Amino acid sequence: MLATLSKFIKITDLNVVGVIKREDYDIYNLLTIKKKANKISIVTKQTFETLEELNKSTDKKLPVLIVIEGKGVLNKEIDFDNEADVSWQKNIDHNAIYFTDLKGLKSNFISFCRKNIVEETISKFQKKGFQVIDVYIGSFLAALLNNVVKKDTLFSTDLRLEFENEKLVSFSKQNEEIKSINYEVGEETVSNVFLPLYGAIIHFFVKPNEVSKTTNPTLNSEELIYKKAFGIFGVAILISFLTSLLVSYFMIQYYGTKNSELNLQTVYSNQSYQLILDLEAQKEKKLSILKESGVLSSKFLSYYGYEIIQSIPSNVSLNELNIIPLKEEYKENKKAFFETKTIIIKGETFQEASFNNWLEDLKKMKWLQRFEIISLKKDKKNKTIFEIKIAIKNV
Repeated sequence: MLATLSKFIKITDLNVVGVIKREDYDIYNLLTIKKKANKISIVTKQTFETLEELNKSTDKKLPVLIVIEGKGVLNKEIDFDNEADVSWQKNIDHNAIYFTDLKGLKSNFISFCRKNIVEETISKFQKKGFQVIDVYIGSFLAALLNNVVKKDTLFSTDLRLEFENEKLVSFSKQNEEIKSINYEVGEETVSNVFLPLYGAIIHFFVKPNEVSKTTNPTLNSEELIYKKAFGIFGVAILISFLTSLLVSYFMIQYYGTKNSELNLQTVYSNQSYQLILDLEAQKEKKLSILKESGVLSSKFLSYYGYEIIQSIPSNVSLNELNIIPLKEEYKENKKAFFETKTIIIKGETFQEASFNNWLEDLKKMKWLQRFEIISLKKDKKNKTIFEIKIAIKNV
């Protein structure tokens, strides 16, 4: 899992602290860098006289490399052709020391110190909340920059480093105080005091084969990568959660609006449906009235009138032919009621024989159900005045 995380989560910002040990005090040189692709940029270079000052001015979110120099740190050249040097190297108790070794042209150059010095320094930094991920000893790592600086002589803190063909061949310790000497490393200007710190950065990112050192299993970047991954994933989850909330909010607003529109449409639909029901009821009521009135009959009302008029003899006069008459006198703003399937005929005649024959003819009409003589009387001139009520079949 670490290998997978390392592909996506890399350490690009770094603090390198050079701890120069003196007799009664320590000096702290801080180099803060940012790595982008293959380019290393220096963000700040500062020097502090106490750990408290360093603590107040340093971003503790960044991992820390420590480079220990000064009192208690010994530097030695191990000549490959010198049996005494080779034997000394073989007999070193690596459990009792911390070392950083650089392979030169014909020799190994090793800086080392007692283990307790390193452990005390790490403990001080960790108690202040620094995330220490590795420790380097001595100033020989500045030699890693010579292929860029291209000098025969480099001053790394208080060491004078000699080179042949860009390989370290010898060193000497300068007892007198050396003035600050600046070197151009790419686009950056680095002094001799910060040169070994820059060398430690090169080793941390590049891991050149010519450097070997003590490995402290309690100091590694794995925990830092996991913390960084947790932080990134935590932020990603939080952003996803907030995004989900935002999307949910907008969806609730959207569907709430749609729901309101649908509810309104439902209200209108219900109103329309109720109106349709009311219209259907009115339709049925009107159809019932029309049916009762005979309008919906297969025979139009004019048909009955035509049949009756056709059958009337010439000597019988009609005064009134009322098809589906009112039951009572019509009054304004009052409901009118009709006598359905009924025809009222009023008339007069002087020929009773013709009148009687006509009545017989009416009885033979297929659509006639029955007829009733409501009134039959004569006036002074012997004229017969009649009123007949005819009931129509349901045809």
